[in-house]
Amino acid sequence: MRNTFFLVMAFLALGQVYALDFQVNGEFKTGIFFLHRDIMGVTRENARIHNNDGDSGRSEGRLRFGMDLLSETFGMKVRLFVDENKAADNMIKTDYAYGFANLLNNQITISAGLLGNSPWGSGGPELSRELETGGGNPILGIRTELKPGFIPGLNLGFVLNRDNDTPPIGIVIEQFGDIIFDSVVGIAYENKYFNFRFAYRFDRKIDSPAANTSGEQFVYRVEEHVLGLLLPGMSISANGFCIGIGKVISDSGQGGVEAYMQNWLYMDYDHDLFRTGVDVGYRDTLVFNGQFIEVRPYFYLKLFNLMSVGVKGGMEFGFNTGDYFPDGTAYNFWFVEPQVQLNLINNFNVSLVYRYTAGVYGSEISYVEDQQTHWFNLRFVFTF
Repeated sequence: MRNTFFLVMAFLALGQVYALDFQVNGEFKTGIFFLHRDIMGVTRENARIHNNDGDSGRSEGRLRFGMDLLSETFGMKVRLFVDENKAADNMIKTDYAYGFANLLNNQITISAGLLGNSPWGSGGPELSRELETGGGNPILGIRTELKPGFIPGLNLGFVLNRDNDTPPIGIVIEQFGDIIFDSVVGIAYENKYFNFRFAYRFDRKIDSPAANTSGEQFVYRVEEHVLGLLLPGMSISANGFCIGIGKVISDSGQGGVEAYMQNWLYMDYDHDLFRTGVDVGYRDTLVFNGQFIEVRPYFYLKLFNLMSVGVKGGMEFGFNTGDYFPDGTAYNFWFVEPQVQLNLINNFNVSLVYRYTAGVYGSEISYVEDQQTHWFNLRFVFTF
């Protein structure tokens, strides 16, 4: 808490000294959450202060607060978030905190510090991932972005940062190649017809099998804008990531290696009177050779821009799940989620959401069969 206070005060002081443009942004998401779950006849209940929407995350969705100091040639960006699962003296954490400089008429941008806010990240909504972090936390690094003026919309570059795995015991001095081959390269391009982002993180060879839990990784995001030009409100996009590339994985999945792929395809039509669409997810566990497909259609009716009423549903199917479920149990579930949302002002809304889930449901290894879940969530969302 004390370090966070000094960071905020230093940020404000820099803005005053250098007469920079000061901007704040963020979101506040909270609510009342109640869960009732029957697992093979055993009832479990849980009630807490929580916002359970897909965008806010399991623990970090309570509060995000960003501060930007901007000028034509340099600036700083900081974003803090509250982790509700931490102790009170360690609740506020840093999402990113870095300074940057724009060179050659903004054709080159150099950033240094606790990196994040990557131009090559996957974005949301079902997942938001970037490769400049270690274990989900920002790590020190230097990011170089090249934005040549003769190709508007192009952004490519690389990141030199600390390794994201624990080095093996006995290794004190790293070779230059080991540092280079634990870095990130990225490319993004945007125009009025489409845009995409892609980043790849290499992995140094000296990591021990027990320490190396990430391997090489990539993330991507693709959006098309042509349909939006022909039919305003229509959009199709996709994002995803893969970790554990190039690692030798034992049949038992042991050794601490994590290998996983996740992809989402979003088709959305936002009309003045309603919003409808479908999200399709594909996961491949790689270690256990299990593939899973989830389909989530939704429809929400808009009432005078003050309220929306609708429902989301979903079902997941599993394939090649023998390594997960030796008894041959099929991994699948279905859910239905009605929602009523009240839009009080442009950036503040209140929602009442109920979800019923049935079937085999849970994290992959610790799955539980014959499960029924009811949860209620009164959500409060404020963005600025």
